[in-house]
Amino acid sequence: MPNDRVEEILGRFRAGGGRVTEPRRAVVHALVASTHHHVTVPALLQALRQVDPDVHESTVYRTLDRLADLGVVTPIEQPGGPTVYHLPERAHHHLVCEGCGRIVGASPDLLTSVGERLAAEHGFALRHEAVTLPGLCAECAGAAGGRSTWEPGGAASIDRH
Repeated sequence: MPNDRVEEILGRFRAGGGRVTEPRRAVVHALVASTHHHVTVPALLQALRQVDPDVHESTVYRTLDRLADLGVVTPIEQPGGPTVYHLPERAHHHLVCEGCGRIVGASPDLLTSVGERLAAEHGFALRHEAVTLPGLCAECAGAAGGRSTWEPGGAASIDRH
C-alpha cells in the first residue's frame, strides 16, 4: 500500500507539470514511510540521509513546498517551533496549542457551518482539509489559571472566573 500512495503522489507531481526526480521520489517515499502523523524537515532529512548522505536540505524544502501547492501536504506553523508537514490519510482539521505546540486532529465536519456561511455571504470556498486553528490546549489553559474561552470578534482568552 505505501508504494501505491507514493505513486499516487508522484502522479500528482506529473499532473501539475513537475518532473519526478530521484530526490523528489526519495522525499515522497520518506514522507509516506514515516511512522509519525506529522513530520518536520529535520526528521525527514534524518531518514533520507540514512539512505543518501548527500541529500540537500533545500531539495526537501522545495519538494514539500510543491506538495503543499498541490494540496498533498498541509504545512502547520507551530509557535516558536519548526513547520510540521502533514500528509493526511483523511481530511481533518488541526488544533495547534500556542502554549506547548501540541497538534491535535479534529473532525472534518467541525467547520461545515462556517464553510457554508462563507460561501453564502462571501462566495468564498473554504479548503476544509487545510484549516489550522491556533489556541490553547486544556493543559496550557489550566496552567494559565483558567479555562480556554472564545470571544466573538476577538482572540481566544483565558477565563479566570
